[in-house]
Amino acid sequence: SSASELVTEIVQYFDDKIKLNAIEANAMLAGLTMDTKNFTFKTGVRTFEAASYLRRAGADPTSVLQLFQDDMETYTARAETVKNARMIMPGIVLSQCPRGIENAALIAAQAADELLTIRGITASFVLAEIEGDVIISGRSLGNINVQIILEKLGGGGHMSIAGAQLEGITLDEASAMVVEALTEYLREGEEK
Repeated sequence: SSASELVTEIVQYFDDKIKLNAIEANAMLAGLTMDTKNFTFKTGVRTFEAASYLRRAGADPTSVLQLFQDDMETYTARAETVKNARMIMPGIVLSQCPRGIENAALIAAQAADELLTIRGITASFVLAEIEGDVIISGRSLGNINVQIILEKLGGGGHMSIAGAQLEGITLDEASAMVVEALTEYLREGEEK
């Protein structure tokens, strides 16, 4: 559950003297929206009840949407990253962000999320180079545990959302390491 959902629940149970203003309601709805990836992950009845309360308190979904708008450069870099993805195993894709872009970590995470919206893709790994290091964003619909895979590379996270940072290697070397860790993970699953 997201922090915004929990805070919203707490506010609802306080005395009626506590009233959220529109800015506060928008901020908490933005938190709910982001943490649930637009109400698609980790979303339950309580999440929608919190969103309903925030809407009644003055939250405006259009205003929240505008908070998440990207500039054209970010959008183009993310689209290029998605376009350059290659299938490394059935249902699993790997991509690299264009070199030298601003906000590479954000773009890698967003591209990894977006790749999961493509039919047939159940896991994605997106790499980006930042100041000589390589960061990896791993995402899954749940059938592949990206946390275990990226832990093999010194990273961590959650079963469906994980990351890692590798120092002193190239994007191509890091890509090979991801494929190797994924292969090892799948082999371990077959042995069980």
